[in-house]
Amino acid sequence: MLRRHFLSSFSVAAAAGGLVALPVQAMSLEPAPSHLRLGVPDMAGALDWSLLAQAGETRFRDGEISRFPAALRALDGQDVLLGGYMMPFSDAARHQQFLLGGLQFHCASCLSNDLTRVVAVRAAEAVTRSEAPLMVRGRLSLIEEQQSPLFYRLDDARAA
Repeated sequence: MLRRHFLSSFSVAAAAGGLVALPVQAMSLEPAPSHLRLGVPDMAGALDWSLLAQAGETRFRDGEISRFPAALRALDGQDVLLGGYMMPFSDAARHQQFLLGGLQFHCASCLSNDLTRVVAVRAAEAVTRSEAPLMVRGRLSLIEEQQSPLFYRLDDARAA
């Protein structure tokens, strides 16, 4: 039996560092059928989503707990290039705050059940809404707070 998990768009936005305050709406976290989910094509110089997917709880020998292994902690605060699919918070043509996913979102209200493949983006300049994969460059921030459903934020991002 499949379990259905719900996450409000307000809690995703708030947990991502206060991106925007949206009305509460249920969003299914069940994965879409594989024929509806497209991965990001290889993009030269872009950070690999499989590296970002390594996030989760990691325990170290000294008892310290982190959501990120050492390879990811080394990227915290670094300027990175990331390709993905945009999930905007509104129907506007241009957006400064949106989610970027390593897999294509199959509908506007559904997210991947793997939130390690979703990055909250705060763009320095508004980015044109796109259904096609897009490239953005920005400063990667790891979200260490356990209560946050998201793992990553890209600050000062610009379309590349």
